[in-house]
Amino acid sequence: MPRQVCRVDAMPLFDAYLFVDWSAANGVLPERPRADSPWIGERLRTSNRQVETYHRTRHEAFDSLRERLLRHVRRQRRVLVGFDFALGYPAGLARSLGWSETGTPWRRIWHELAERTFELPGNRSNRFEVAAQLNELCGGDRPGPFWARPESAGRDALPPRSPGFPFVSRSGVPLARRRTTELHLPRTQETWKLAGIGAVGSQTLLGIPMIQRLRHDPELGPVCRVFPYETGFTRQPTGAAGPAIVCTEIFMGVVSRATTRAMSRDDSLVRDRAQVRSQCQWVARLDRAGELGAWFAEPVGLTPVERHAALTEEGWILGAR
Repeated sequence: MPRQVCRVDAMPLFDAYLFVDWSAANGVLPERPRADSPWIGERLRTSNRQVETYHRTRHEAFDSLRERLLRHVRRQRRVLVGFDFALGYPAGLARSLGWSETGTPWRRIWHELAERTFELPGNRSNRFEVAAQLNELCGGDRPGPFWARPESAGRDALPPRSPGFPFVSRSGVPLARRRTTELHLPRTQETWKLAGIGAVGSQTLLGIPMIQRLRHDPELGPVCRVFPYETGFTRQPTGAAGPAIVCTEIFMGVVSRATTRAMSRDDSLVRDRAQVRSQCQWVARLDRAGELGAWFAEPVGLTPVERHAALTEEGWILGAR
């Protein structure tokens, strides 16, 4: 189901681009930049200057991101911010947790994660405890749907292996392994998986509360919207002028070829740094050409059920066709 990308939009959508490679690493990271750590890439549309910064803790990365966004907003810029973790879960999670009667599913899930998840200094968190709590609320014939944990985080409610999908909750709601948007990008991994190579589940549990803080920031919140939950599917997610912040989910695999080329030219380049650099370059190029709006438009071929789920609970990855 290809997305239509041939139409050219006359007006650039953004003035600045920030892409965040998040991390669920434990402990303060080393001074020497490394992969699997928080990295932030930043670029202005009108400049070829590219900046990537490495951060040793999530607290440090959040503070840096917030300061950058404040600077752009105060200069009346429209900013695209991409995060490399899921902004939603397969449809039905809110119902499985008993939260379907109070508000839009994604809002309730974001609120609960922000309330339950906490970070301590030194990159320590309670993400495995939160996942176990959610599994207990879901119930079912076996523990799930969240799974994968290190042996040191042993909890009966959080299995080390996949519980199998579809996972049927205590309330009888079947939960799929993957979201519709993930089916459009086959190399993505399921959001239920918390540990292991390529897993994004832990980053999601810790990342959504971080975006929630930005959404409720006194200065940033009034101009911050999340794609596609608050923007809808639209070729014009921003107005002609700022300030504006659009938060979106990204998948680094979309720019894998550009990342590989960058690393082949500089073998000292950390992969995570190359990824946020490539994301900034990819989006800036599309925006200059007037083609970025097509990636925010509704994907061709979505059923009404899939569209509703994407807008109210599952979300969508920028770059999924």
